[in-house]
Amino acid sequence: MRKDGHLAKTGAARPADHRRNLYSLQLANLRLRWLTSDATLPQITVIGPTQAGKSSVINWLVGENAAVASPLAGFTRHPQGFAYGAEREAVTALYRYFEPLQARRIADLPAEDFRFFGFEAEHAGLPRLGCPVTVWDTPDFDSIDSERYRGGLLRAIALSDLLVCVLSKDKYADQSVWELLAMIEPLGIPSFICLNKTPAAAVETVVRSLTGKWRHVRGDATPPIIALPYLTADALEPPGVDALVEAARTLLRQTDRSRQTLGLIRFLRANWESWLAPVRLEQNAEQEWRALVGRAMVTANRIYRRDYLDHPHHYETFQRALAELLTLLEIPGVARLLTQMRRIMTWPVRQLGQLGRRWRPDAASLGNEQSVLQQIALHVMLTLRQEVAEIAENATETRPWWLALGRELGQKQAGAVGRFSHAASAYAREFEPEVEKTAHALYDRLREHPAVLNSLRATRVTTDAAALAVGLHTGGIGLQDFVIAPAILSLTSLLTESALGHYVQRAAEDLKRRQATAVSDLFNDHLAATLLRLPEDMAHDTGFFIPVDTIEAAERELAVAP
Repeated sequence: MRKDGHLAKTGAARPADHRRNLYSLQLANLRLRWLTSDATLPQITVIGPTQAGKSSVINWLVGENAAVASPLAGFTRHPQGFAYGAEREAVTALYRYFEPLQARRIADLPAEDFRFFGFEAEHAGLPRLGCPVTVWDTPDFDSIDSERYRGGLLRAIALSDLLVCVLSKDKYADQSVWELLAMIEPLGIPSFICLNKTPAAAVETVVRSLTGKWRHVRGDATPPIIALPYLTADALEPPGVDALVEAARTLLRQTDRSRQTLGLIRFLRANWESWLAPVRLEQNAEQEWRALVGRAMVTANRIYRRDYLDHPHHYETFQRALAELLTLLEIPGVARLLTQMRRIMTWPVRQLGQLGRRWRPDAASLGNEQSVLQQIALHVMLTLRQEVAEIAENATETRPWWLALGRELGQKQAGAVGRFSHAASAYAREFEPEVEKTAHALYDRLREHPAVLNSLRATRVTTDAAALAVGLHTGGIGLQDFVIAPAILSLTSLLTESALGHYVQRAAEDLKRRQATAVSDLFNDHLAATLLRLPEDMAHDTGFFIPVDTIEAAERELAVAP
């Protein structure tokens, strides 16, 4: 479940709240893993700061020198388990739980390699506690290097049925102690405090102070506090060990897996919003990106209307409909013959026209719809890159996400514009039936007005214009030449000034409206869709990438839990 992002990879210091969220999230994951395992052997975990005497307390609990005590701070760097009366199934369950960590004998643990945990299950008979049990010695959590091996400590805490917190007169008030105790409170793990190395004269004062701090930091009742004095040179164990062992026995008898499950649910609920805070920031950033893309599409449609649909010189679609209409206006019976003759007669002109367009490709595409669309796509990409760069510059928590998005946008720009251009070409081909539909609708309306239709056919303008239409369809002339031809200007005037003028205008507007819709779909399906997928392609060390519906489903499950 760990996703540390850039900070974790570089080893830079993380903020305290980020560290706590990471530790609590790991702890929840491990606790869930343990509670859903088939392990049954009771587990006691002994925790505490450096030099508190954790190893000695373990030896007093089991009644032998199992754990190695050392005066060196940070001597224990791996979780170390001492199993008594463990069946093979119990040992196997522990091994599975600790994966991918591997078990080694405690004496063989490498000091700087934290891929291992110590485990010894050869202890004969039962410990002083009088029941089968595994007791865990743990690394400290307050030294400078403790973050390097914090994962082993969390694993040992997560499997505990009983938690023994070993403190001393010198260490009980350390902030690291109370940060850890506050974090694990919602789990509700049965626990008690062993106040070790405490002179008899100071016990009452320290216990009173410790109780006050507990009430200040935690909301549950103060656990039993067992005070043990310094071990004298000639003694094997200090007075009060019997009370220590009895407290452990009593709490072990209260072990209840169902209560532990409820504690895990409380822990999840207590930490849920803190865990999700960076995830929600990322999701807000993605929503902002979606809004940027949405505004970019609005701008793209506005530019398309300005530079093409409403442009007096560039808009050509309705003229193509008129060209189609001209072929329909041919006198019935001779249309086919005229078309064939014109194709033959205009062949030399067509060849010269095509040659000229090869010499001047830019001139051929000037004002062309495809050129306008490609320019709009490039404009959208460049504008979004600039906006993303400005947001990244001003962002704090989400800056790595925006920087990664900017890199992805820059890398994908050329390919995205190229794919959009191909899609725009396909759109142009697919829209041709709409042009033909408009031409046929005009022709059908003309047929309802025979006088107007015969008047158009009787005029010489239709024959001249039809020749231009054939040339246009067969590639002999360009559309711009067609639009400004006197014959077409005359035909347009005749249609506009006739009884069908209002209908012609509506047909032109309807065609333009359908074209605007088609191009809007083109922008959404082949430009916006590509841009909205960019976060999915970003490097995984730049974010969490948890879908909103996944979080919502988890929250529903958590809401109905007991």
